[in-house]
Amino acid sequence: MVVYDYLLKYGFKANNIGFNYLVDIITLGIKGENLEPMSKVGYKLIADKYGKNIATVEKDIQNSISNAWLFGNSDLLYQTFGATISDVKGKPTNKHFIYTMIEKIKFENF
Repeated sequence: MVVYDYLLKYGFKANNIGFNYLVDIITLGIKGENLEPMSKVGYKLIADKYGKNIATVEKDIQNSISNAWLFGNSDLLYQTFGATISDVKGKPTNKHFIYTMIEKIKFENF
């Protein structure tokens, strides 16, 4: 539930399928599950759980992050990710977002 609440605080929308994938993959990371390489292990764990393919999981996570950057809590997002965001994309990569949130949540809650 902690991950769910964090994502809502950042402005993620719970009705976005990528939101559920993010909750699950961040939770796995917090529990110490190996997610690397993300495209073959992390996304596959989520794809298997939901009966989806890896590319769909990756794209849905990417869309969820993009929507948060457009409509979410921009102050909090830039406070957390500001110095590390690519000037070209204007938001973190999926992997960067996931690992930053894992570390932030672990640091603040455990």
